[in-house]
Amino acid sequence: MGVQITKRVGELSKRIKSGCLEPTMRKISKHLVSSAVGKINRGVPPENAPLTQEVKQGNKTLRDNGQLMASIAPQHGNDFAAAQTNLAYAKINQEGGTITAKGRALAIPASYKTKLLMRKYNAQKARELIEAMRADGYSVFKMKDDNGKSTNILLAKKGRGKPFALFLLKKSVKIPARPFLYIDDADEKYINKEIKQAVHDALKDGTK
Repeated sequence: MGVQITKRVGELSKRIKSGCLEPTMRKISKHLVSSAVGKINRGVPPENAPLTQEVKQGNKTLRDNGQLMASIAPQHGNDFAAAQTNLAYAKINQEGGTITAKGRALAIPASYKTKLLMRKYNAQKARELIEAMRADGYSVFKMKDDNGKSTNILLAKKGRGKPFALFLLKKSVKIPARPFLYIDDADEKYINKEIKQAVHDALKDGTK
């Protein structure tokens, strides 16, 4: 589910000629997009968990392939300006929450090597990667503990090669809130300045 931030000026827009604020709302909506991208680029706390940093080979939160930032788009009308993204995972990153497995378990990449393999085999999901690897001669199996009991670590190996951790299997994963779509003090200052100027110009031009 996506997420959106909106600034409305409904009552104010009724006091001046219809359409006068539309160019300003368009400008503000683009600013809101730029502001959200800037927040992501600067890093949104809390920091990534150690495993996530290893898989991503970096510590920037909400950044991996740039998909989230690229998805943020402006919307506007005569009385509102907004920035939104329709990415399915945007809302849980914005608000936080728990992702629970719909099937047996969630497959969490165990290392950067898993990420590279997903790119190599053009796999978007764990199942797609496992199927592609098995077709390419890999064995994929659960690691066993000292008592011979299966663990939640999925290993892979090819031929006589050394097994390596491919995925960690979990019933659920808790995602912390990392809000990136919101109006901060600097945004509010910019918005108020633009609206004030637009209203001044409209009244000066006799469009009241």
